[in-house]
Amino acid sequence: MVRADSGALLTYLFILAYASLNPFFGWRWPEAFTLFSLPKYVATFDVLINIAAYTPLGAMLASVLRQRAQSGVLKLAGNVQIWFAAVTVCAGISLLFEILQAFLPGRVSSSVDLLANTLGGGLGAALVLAAPGRSLIAAWQQWRQRHFSAGDLTGWGLILLALWIIAQLNPAIPFFEAGHIANPIVAGSANPYDPLFVMPQAVGVMLNVCGFVLFVALLLPSNRALMLNVLLLLAISVALKIAMAGMMLKAPEMIDWLAPARVIGLTSGLIVAACFVRLGFRWRAFWATLFVFAGGLMAKITSIYGAFDETLRMFYWPHGQLVNFASLTRWINEIWPLLAVIFLATLFVTRREPQ
Repeated sequence: MVRADSGALLTYLFILAYASLNPFFGWRWPEAFTLFSLPKYVATFDVLINIAAYTPLGAMLASVLRQRAQSGVLKLAGNVQIWFAAVTVCAGISLLFEILQAFLPGRVSSSVDLLANTLGGGLGAALVLAAPGRSLIAAWQQWRQRHFSAGDLTGWGLILLALWIIAQLNPAIPFFEAGHIANPIVAGSANPYDPLFVMPQAVGVMLNVCGFVLFVALLLPSNRALMLNVLLLLAISVALKIAMAGMMLKAPEMIDWLAPARVIGLTSGLIVAACFVRLGFRWRAFWATLFVFAGGLMAKITSIYGAFDETLRMFYWPHGQLVNFASLTRWINEIWPLLAVIFLATLFVTRREPQ
């Protein structure tokens, strides 16, 4: 089985590939390669984003390479060699994506992006290999051991939890639903207080909330205050949602994701989930799988979808990278229920008691 730390690295590589090569269609032979030519202008925001995007990659690469070197799998002597290896891999990945971008319409290969990505990878690797970084990793491992169940499957669950939080950063995605918030462009004349409109959405949200609460509960030791920890996580997610809505959405859509159906579904879901978290570990895994599957299916049926460019009109974000951010977070939100069902079913089959 692939270790969870390697799984986190692979997951992040998929995210970078999506952000770099989206929309993945329209491939054609480039009229000219611009990778090694100076761009006409350089956007400071884009440079900072490229540095920030590859900093986690460099950190994860350095961490994995260091573990492999300590176990004797790789012959890397010292942190300097590990740092050079991590930076080289980051530069190679960035170079590959920049070359592939030349074959996509609407994407531009840039030497500035390549340098910024390499710099970000080097910073991330240095942060991990330096003494403060190693202390931070040790502190994280101790914190995880105290607050979460042991085992590789818990590591995969934490990866899924991190992906869920990333998806919530998109304020146009409503809590525990698919699609996007019901703006006037796509909602038409639907009355948000009509029971025929509210109840199916509320049921879908309730199922998703129940599944998510049980999902988080399975990652925690049984003696922990499960509902308190889940409520804290949800409160943090709501705060992030409000902050991102304030920064990125136009004023009329800032709080549309707090529609009546979502409030009813969230409240009722927490009440129902409070009863199920009292069950034994295997029963929680069983019901979590059913709730996530049913909630994901219900979300696809009841949620509002529109053209992607219509969704982008809800945003006010003049700094760039909006298309990549909106499409990536929406894609993560859409695929998360399937990944969670696979994880929960595996957990139900392979683990009989929490560790």
